[in-house]
Amino acid sequence: MRKQNQLGAILAITSTVIWSGNFIVSRYAIHLAGPISLAFFRWTIASISMLPFAYVAIKKEWPIFKQNKLYFFLMGLIGIAIYNTLIYTAGHHTTAINMALFGSTVHPVVSALLGAALIHEKLHWKNITGMALSIFGTIYLLTKGDLINILHFKIGLGDLLMIIAGCCFGTYNVFVRKKPSGISNTSFLFCIFTLGSVFLLPAAIFEMKYIQPVVYNTQLLWIVLYIGIGNSTISYLVWNMAIQKIGPGKAALFATLAPLLSSYEAVFFLGETFNKAQITSGLIIIVGIFINTWPTSDKTIVEQTASK
Repeated sequence: MRKQNQLGAILAITSTVIWSGNFIVSRYAIHLAGPISLAFFRWTIASISMLPFAYVAIKKEWPIFKQNKLYFFLMGLIGIAIYNTLIYTAGHHTTAINMALFGSTVHPVVSALLGAALIHEKLHWKNITGMALSIFGTIYLLTKGDLINILHFKIGLGDLLMIIAGCCFGTYNVFVRKKPSGISNTSFLFCIFTLGSVFLLPAAIFEMKYIQPVVYNTQLLWIVLYIGIGNSTISYLVWNMAIQKIGPGKAALFATLAPLLSSYEAVFFLGETFNKAQITSGLIIIVGIFINTWPTSDKTIVEQTASK
């Protein structure tokens, strides 16, 4: 159990590190492609890159896919098409830090509550304490170390879109645990990536033609490869393995590192400087994650198992 927690934590952190760059990229790319077009490019590249790994498994598991069409339809729609389109749309209306903030504090709460309600994932005092500390650390980062600033904070359109996106991803996290038996991670991801691309195609064509034409250049190519292969194929594979190891509630809490990581990435890529609030909030978030993921004693595990 202890090794499983440790491995799950490493996997969740790895995904969060890669994903944190998505908020900066989405802000950077707003003049190159519209949000729907960018999401479509992302999942098309992700589907292509996943196909070689999933082809054999899909042929073997196809009857299971056919039996669970509604499940995969909803996962592709909510967890892929809607979720990421909301993120890239929010990039046109709010800052990268706010995107990371709202996206990363909403979905751990949604994951924990839905996990407790739908898959009977118990909320231990450590989970609640860790979650509260991580959210407090994120709010501390938002207010730049002066909590009185929260009274003057206004939620804009982009922030609202990120809150909805967080709800979508929190729902995805929980329902990954309800993946039909016999479906491998590679074929599962290929299926929902492909469905997401198909759902986005008509709207992407309309957006490219009538709303925002795509600027095809080398920058867009590298961005699409990064979000298609790194942020999608690699991160989702690693993230789903983390969920299987430590559950959606604990895994989702690691996403509260995203605003902190995004701030640090801004230092290296955008030339910004560290401040005291970033350092303090980082320590609070890390303590919260440490408490939440600290393994339960063997005695407690035995008692919980015996009570079931």
